[in-house]
Amino acid sequence: MQLLISADPAELSAVRARIRALAVESGFSDRAGDLALAMDELVANAQEHGEPPIEITAWVDGRLIVEVKDHGEGFDHRRVWESHPPDPNGRRGRGLWIVRQLVDVVSVRSEDGCSIVRVEVTEDPGIGA
Repeated sequence: MQLLISADPAELSAVRARIRALAVESGFSDRAGDLALAMDELVANAQEHGEPPIEITAWVDGRLIVEVKDHGEGFDHRRVWESHPPDPNGRRGRGLWIVRQLVDVVSVRSEDGCSIVRVEVTEDPGIGA
């Protein structure tokens, strides 16, 4: 599955629906809600902090893998991992932490002026933990 979206938050509900449907069709129906919420956070971050187009790519190879790629300056993802769990009194900074609670594997990389966040769910959540 591949989607290209803009920075318009109105496109987010269609992304959630497509990811949820892919999860159900691929045998991950028990994880569909978690993955849809994780996509909500990742795409909202890409729309707010990155530059369009935002590319969402998903495939199944025994795991359900989704990558969200945005263009722009990127961010220091090492700092994000160091600051988690987020400050309970902070106003921001919960998105990637929430994603980490919902999926089995999260990786972040920057390349060629893009930020790419990859998430995976597995049939056995202990595999990626």
